[in-house]
Amino acid sequence: MLVRNGEAALPGASAPLRVDIRVREGRVSEIAERLEPEAGEDAVDAAGLLVLPGAIDSHVHFDTPGFTERESFLRGSAEALRGGVTTIIDMPCTSLPPVVSAAALRNKLAAVAPEALCDYAFYGGIRGAGLDGPATTERDLEELAAAGVAGFKAYLVSGMDTFPAVDHEHLSRMIAKAAELGLPVLVHAEDPSFVLPAAARIKAARGTAASTWDDYVDSRPEAAETAACAALMALARGREGTLHVVHVGTSAAAELVAGSGGSCETCAHYLAFSREDFATKGAALKTAPPVKSAAERERIWKLLASGAVSFVTSDHAPARPEEKRGRGAWTAYGGIPGVGTTLPFLLSEGWLKGKLGLPRLLEATGGAQAARFGLAARKGSIALGKDADLVLFDPKGSTTIRAERLYSKGRDTPFEGLALEGSIRSVYLRGRLAYDAARDEGKPGALPREGSISDAAPGVALEPGFGRFLSRGCP
Repeated sequence: MLVRNGEAALPGASAPLRVDIRVREGRVSEIAERLEPEAGEDAVDAAGLLVLPGAIDSHVHFDTPGFTERESFLRGSAEALRGGVTTIIDMPCTSLPPVVSAAALRNKLAAVAPEALCDYAFYGGIRGAGLDGPATTERDLEELAAAGVAGFKAYLVSGMDTFPAVDHEHLSRMIAKAAELGLPVLVHAEDPSFVLPAAARIKAARGTAASTWDDYVDSRPEAAETAACAALMALARGREGTLHVVHVGTSAAAELVAGSGGSCETCAHYLAFSREDFATKGAALKTAPPVKSAAERERIWKLLASGAVSFVTSDHAPARPEEKRGRGAWTAYGGIPGVGTTLPFLLSEGWLKGKLGLPRLLEATGGAQAARFGLAARKGSIALGKDADLVLFDPKGSTTIRAERLYSKGRDTPFEGLALEGSIRSVYLRGRLAYDAARDEGKPGALPREGSISDAAPGVALEPGFGRFLSRGCP
C-alpha cells in the first residue's frame, strides 16, 4: 500500500509534513516527499488529510470473558477502531476469572482471540485476599511477567468482590517484585481511609435515596486522590519509577506523582467536564474518581500539555442501561464508554484549539503509552519498521458524538451531542483497512447482541480475530 499526498504527523516534527508512506507486509517501509506507485500496489490518496499513528488506549475494560452483558471484546475493539485506536491494553479486574495468574491469562487469551479486531495487550492483576481467592503473590507476578503482560494493576479502594483492594504492606512487596521484573504497577489511587468513612457518613446523614451527585463527589474529593498518591510514593521509595497512577482527576495528585518520578494518566472526561455537569449528565458521567471542579479541569489540561500528565486513556467501562438509568448517586454503575471518543476529542479540543502542540498530542495519544508499556518496537509512531497503524483525519470535517452511533454495547455517554472539529475518515491496522467512515453511511450501530459485526459496526472492514496479542516487547 502507498499512502500519498497526506500531511503526516511524524515523530519530533512540530507540524505535519507532506510525505508519502509505503507499507510492505504490514509495516512502514519507506517515507519520502514523493514515492511513485509500484505495479499492483494499492494507492490511497490522503490529500487534505492528516495522517496520524494509530492511537493506543492503555486503559480499557472489554470484559471478555465474564461480564459480557456490559461489553465484549468484539464490540469494544470495533468501537476502538471507529475512534482511531488500533491498540488497547485491557485491565485484569473485569474478567471472570480475573487475570491474576498465568492460567487465567491463558483463559482470557482463548476467549479474546476469535473476537479481537484491534491489536491488544493485557495487564496482570494484584488483588488482596477475599472470598473468591487468595492474595496475589510474588510467584504470581513472575509467571504473569513470563507470559508477557504489560504491567500489573492494583486498587487501593475497590468495589469488586472478585478483585479486592490491597493494603499497604502487600502493595509494597508487589512494587518491589515488579521493579525486579522491570514492569510497572498501575494503581487506582483513592485513599480508602477517606472514601469509605466519608461515604458511610453521608449516607447515614442523608439517606441513600436522598443523596445527590454533590454528595458522591464530596465522598471522593481531591484530598482522597492526593493522600493516596503520597502514600504510594512512600511505599515505592527508591522504586518510584515503577508506579503509574491511573485516571488522575486532581492536579495536586498528578504533580506529586510526576515530581516523585512516577507517571500518571488522565482521561478525556476529566478534560471535558466538571462536577457541575452532573446536573445535566447524571449517571452517564459517573466514574471513580469523579470529575472535580472546573478549575481542576483546566489545571489538568495544563499538566497534560507540560508532560507532567503523561498521556490520556479512556477507562472505557460501559454498563447495561438498567445499571445507569434511573439510578441514584450511590447505586448507578460507575463507568462510561470512551475508547471511541478519546482521540476525536483530543484532536478537536486539544490540537485544533491550540491546547496541545502536535508532538505532545502524539505522545499523549500513543507514543508515551508505547514507551511506558513495552510496545515501542512496533507501536506508537509512524516510523520505518513499525506497524503501519494509520489514521486519516480530516481537520476540516466535523463530528457530533451520538450514543446511537457507538459500536460499544454501552450507550450511556456524557459526550452525547458534543460537536467536535475534524473527523476520522479511515483507519488502517498493520496496513489493512480497518475502519472506513464512508461505510457507516450515517447508520446507527445495532443494539447489543443483535446481528453480525457488519450490522453492529458497519464501518469496520476487518474480520473478527484479526487483532493480535502483543506481549511486552512485541518483537
